Amino acid sequence: MDKDQENDALWELLGRARPVEVSPYFARRVVGAIRNEQKLPRFSIGILLRWLIPTAALAGLVLGWLSYQNQEQDVFDADFNRTADLQSLVTSEDSFLWVEEDSAL
Repeated sequence: MDKDQENDALWELLGRARPVEVSPYFARRVVGAIRNEQKLPRFSIGILLRWLIPTAALAGLVLGWLSYQNQEQDVFDADFNRTADLQSLVTSEDSFLWVEEDSAL
């Protein structure tokens, strides 16, 4: 099909369409809508701080909580180790008394 024939068919179809009335201020409203459309800036300190500050605060809270949990675990481990050492001392002292009583007989 020739390009001119395609265009002729298009114009023929458009000629059969219902005519549309355009308001007298159509162009003004379109240009005004485009101007009023808010454009997002590519980079802004405000946008950066809006996300950076809460993210940094959350990261600080998580790290603080994790270090606090680790500190509690270290205290628990130290207490447990001291208790285990005392238990082994008591057990070893009891066994020495047992051995001394046998040797005295």
